[in-house]
Amino acid sequence: MSDQQIEQYQGLQAAAPSAPAPAFGDVAPASAEATGPDAEAPEDTGCLPVVRPGCSNAACGNPTEHPAETAWQQLVSAVPVEDQLYRLRPRVEGMSYPTEEDFRSAVAAVRPEHADEHSLARLRTGWTDEVAGKLADWSERIRAALPELAEGWSGTDFDTFEGICTQTRELVDGVLDDIDTTVAQLQSTEESLYTLQGGDSGEIPYPAPQFWIDGEWHSWVSVHIRPAWWHGDCIEYTCQDAEHVMALAGSDPELATEIIDYIDEKVEHYVDYYESPVNIERDGLDPKGITIDEAKQLAVADAVEAYGGVVEQHWSDYDSRHEGIDEDITQRNADNDAEQQSMRTAAGDRDYPAVADSKYMSLEPPSMHQPTGTAAPEATQDPSLEAPSGEAPATDPNQSEEDEGKSGGLASGPSSTGGGFGGGAYGGAGGGAGTTTAAATTGAASPTGLGAGAGAVAAGGAATTGANRGGMSGMMGGAGGGRGMPADDQEREADVDLVENENMWGYVNEDEDPYA
Repeated sequence: MSDQQIEQYQGLQAAAPSAPAPAFGDVAPASAEATGPDAEAPEDTGCLPVVRPGCSNAACGNPTEHPAETAWQQLVSAVPVEDQLYRLRPRVEGMSYPTEEDFRSAVAAVRPEHADEHSLARLRTGWTDEVAGKLADWSERIRAALPELAEGWSGTDFDTFEGICTQTRELVDGVLDDIDTTVAQLQSTEESLYTLQGGDSGEIPYPAPQFWIDGEWHSWVSVHIRPAWWHGDCIEYTCQDAEHVMALAGSDPELATEIIDYIDEKVEHYVDYYESPVNIERDGLDPKGITIDEAKQLAVADAVEAYGGVVEQHWSDYDSRHEGIDEDITQRNADNDAEQQSMRTAAGDRDYPAVADSKYMSLEPPSMHQPTGTAAPEATQDPSLEAPSGEAPATDPNQSEEDEGKSGGLASGPSSTGGGFGGGAYGGAGGGAGTTTAAATTGAASPTGLGAGAGAVAAGGAATTGANRGGMSGMMGGAGGGRGMPADDQEREADVDLVENENMWGYVNEDEDPYA
């Protein structure tokens, strides 16, 4: 490929580091503070920015956005393998769980539509099956056919043609080597990201809800609970729900029951105790005795002394577990980013033989796009004490992904029939192979590009030597015209998928049967 053609190519640069990763989770943060008239316009990430309303209680200590939300979105946005949506499970480690619906919708939101089509596994097998698999025997076929051709053709022209075939074989062999190297890199990245996302267990850390107590722990007005990606007012529980709140925090709900019973018993004790005039006079109280509220105050003071340290320890443990989960998510995302940033292309451009005729080559690079998440997650249901089951619903729309766009190129959607080999996720020009963020930018690459190139080499050589062009095409198995991808991914009208004819049952009149 000429220097001018390389300069015109606007795809990825060979041997260049990948773009910042990951791309699937690049969802604009839904910060209410960034909505003023002087605020900078959010970066266009393919998702509409969402202004997230916070709690209407101005004193609420829960931040509107969870500190680990962005890192989790980026970590989960990468798609290492197919069929992950219902195999992933939240790992909460002594915390409450998101509901099945909230968890699955969060995973689906940060990944592109039809996520399986963008997986590294699909991309990797696409290069090995759809490209390398179809080129694998070309070099040997060219070499094996030359002796047969030499039986009826000799001289200077044949020697020239043989040299062109040798250059073509070297080009094909070099491209196959580059594919092998890049596929190995893809597989390594795929395995690393798969491990960071829980591996075979599918357990991935999930941001835990945040708690804020309105009032003191022993006599709170309410407890505010705010799950990750929650919009609007926090979920509120009163002291009557103390056992459930403790369970959501991963603590023993029996502690709340024990404290409540203790305070009730103490209230009853003080009411009974100060019914005696002797006790009232001895303690210097109003001769009328004490009220229920005063008895409660005395009971609470005793509870603080008896249980204050225990309760503080429980909340401290929750904060520690919460921080540990956030740190785990942040570290996994950092490793995820580093793994994708470390990917490099294999080799660079490979020149076609000088006699290659560009009229038989498609040098237009295939279109590429950067898939992103469809939206920011949004939790809508109260945290649960039950772990999501991970069972796909019977009418799950994602189950149709295997039937939609299967021929969509190398993990990226509609196949390109005019691109050179270097297109798609490996945007190096000519026969080179390049890559950007492994689980981010994908494009359609077709073997037709290199097929046309090899055919152009053969056609150019035949024109130079006066050899029969049709004979050369037959020798290479029709490679001169390219080996196009099947075009069966075109949408079909729903009412013509099945067309009946008059002979749908296969009956043929014996007098009209040509094989009778």
